[in-house]
Amino acid sequence: MKYSLATVNKLLDIFGDNQAIGSDIGCSLSKTVATSSIQDNAVNYKLLLLVNAFHGHAHNCKCQLQYHPMYLRGFGLKDLETCECIFASLNATACLIHHASYFHYSQFHDLHFNQWDMDKYFELSCFIFNNYKQVIALISDFTKELDTYCLSFLEQDMDFKTWVAKELAYLDSIASEPAHDTLTVDYVEALEKLSRYQ
Repeated sequence: MKYSLATVNKLLDIFGDNQAIGSDIGCSLSKTVATSSIQDNAVNYKLLLLVNAFHGHAHNCKCQLQYHPMYLRGFGLKDLETCECIFASLNATACLIHHASYFHYSQFHDLHFNQWDMDKYFELSCFIFNNYKQVIALISDFTKELDTYCLSFLEQDMDFKTWVAKELAYLDSIASEPAHDTLTVDYVEALEKLSRYQ
């Protein structure tokens, strides 16, 4: 984790406040940062650590509720994969410039990123337009279904925004097995061992 901590610390020093950093192990990285020497730096800069938006869902439901960007609306998050894509594209150029002089190395990076920017801006308008159409369709379709659902269950609390917090509180409350269940399982295992040894 020392490399991850060093990277996070460098990003904080360079880019400053209100960063969101996506990582495959964002949940465990946040715990590591919270107990490390860069903890104060992370708190002061209001660092938000989470799992990657496009990596797939986190390894369990509780982790998803706390660290997946889908559940963290309102933080002004941008595309968390951009940083990873940039580094991946630079890795592809390494074989072309690893013997180049510093000038040609820098020149090639400049050309690479100029082309990168042109390509990304070209794709961006299509991406935004297609997502906009999809969102409009989803809002139109699901608003009708949601209204129908709310009318069917008038006696229920339909404050959807608090449901994520309630689900997280529930998962916290059942994080460990009840002592009675654990003791029962231990007792049965002890009886099975006794039967085998007899």
